[in-house]
Amino acid sequence: MLVSYSMSVTTSRRVVRPAHALQEEYWSVRTKSAMWIVVTMSSRLLTEVSLQTEEIELVEAADDQVDFVEGGKLILRCNKLERTTKIWWSCNGNDMVNGEDNVRIRIKQDYTELEMNPAKLSDKGTCTCHAQGQGGEDSADIQVGGEQNEVTITPKVTELTCKQGDASRCRIEFDVTTTIGNPGARDVKFWTLKDGQLAEVSSSSKDGNTFYRSFGKWKNPSRSGQYVVVVTVKGKTYQSEPVNLTVLPKD
Repeated sequence: MLVSYSMSVTTSRRVVRPAHALQEEYWSVRTKSAMWIVVTMSSRLLTEVSLQTEEIELVEAADDQVDFVEGGKLILRCNKLERTTKIWWSCNGNDMVNGEDNVRIRIKQDYTELEMNPAKLSDKGTCTCHAQGQGGEDSADIQVGGEQNEVTITPKVTELTCKQGDASRCRIEFDVTTTIGNPGARDVKFWTLKDGQLAEVSSSSKDGNTFYRSFGKWKNPSRSGQYVVVVTVKGKTYQSEPVNLTVLPKD
């Protein structure tokens, strides 16, 4: 026995006709993309299949590719094309939850946004906005790329010699630049090194991108040693190479 299936699609109405001997029978099946598939089974036992599809587009990505710098703000947007009943986001296969970790989700009348602040290198990959509505589902992918925040700490000099009782300036200086962020004096601390370990901390002063420590009346041989700065940017810390300070005793 041969079986004949004739398939067509309509989005307007459901058609179901009664079965009769030597007549054609019709079944309609609704798919996930809101389509009615009408299946015709003929007692004449011929094979004929035709399928017409109509996709529903509910959302589209504002940008297919978005890049960020570590520690900065990452915002992904999808625009709504049709009325939706449900919107949600996933990244690298994991559903995003508003308020969890660095995630914020906004759903407006015409668009939805996923914000990650501060963005982390682990946020790289593929993020997807999902939508339900009009009896179907749709989704849009956004490729997310990220770069490490570059923090450069450069000493003005690596060897500094001062003399106790001398009126000339004795100051250790570092230039600090970052890809993002603008560290202040509170974010940059001077440390002495003892046996290669951070030992004693002191505050810094700022002049443009230069951070410094002046010794002034504390200019005495006991202050000789190695000094570094530790810079905190967007929650991460970066340590400089050491500067060797030598304070000679007064005559």
